[in-house]
Amino acid sequence: MTTLQKNSGFTLIELISVLVLIGIVSVVAVSRFNANPFQSAGFNQEVRAALRFAQKFAIMSGCDVQVDIVAASNGYDLTLRNDVGAAPESCLTAVGAFGTPLPNPTGGVFSGTAPNGVNVSTDLTFFYDRQGRPSSGSVINIDADSIFIEPVTGYVY
Repeated sequence: MTTLQKNSGFTLIELISVLVLIGIVSVVAVSRFNANPFQSAGFNQEVRAALRFAQKFAIMSGCDVQVDIVAASNGYDLTLRNDVGAAPESCLTAVGAFGTPLPNPTGGVFSGTAPNGVNVSTDLTFFYDRQGRPSSGSVINIDADSIFIEPVTGYVY
């Protein structure tokens, strides 16, 4: 008497078919995942925060703060006038050229460069006066997003 033994498992063809399908799905999924929108949104928020800080610093200190957006270097710089001394009242009489980097409260200076793949398409230079008013209203374009600075209030959105 012979007993039939039932084999269970997958055939080689079934295993290869599943691996091919997983490969196709992973290629499609990886190509759709792009970190650039996240990096672009992060840099956009960084520039907005820097602009808001520049305005608040100008109001608090009485010093003019220049914002320089440079498309060629994909970055920004915040600077004070060169003739600003250590005394707070020196801001009221400072009229020289801008060039002294604005110190960052966390250390270093306020400047930044966009991550690879993120493009700043605007060249822009303006300054906030001691009342927080920008010298001009402006629009900054970072990839597909725009940052607006209201001309009278300096509101950043």
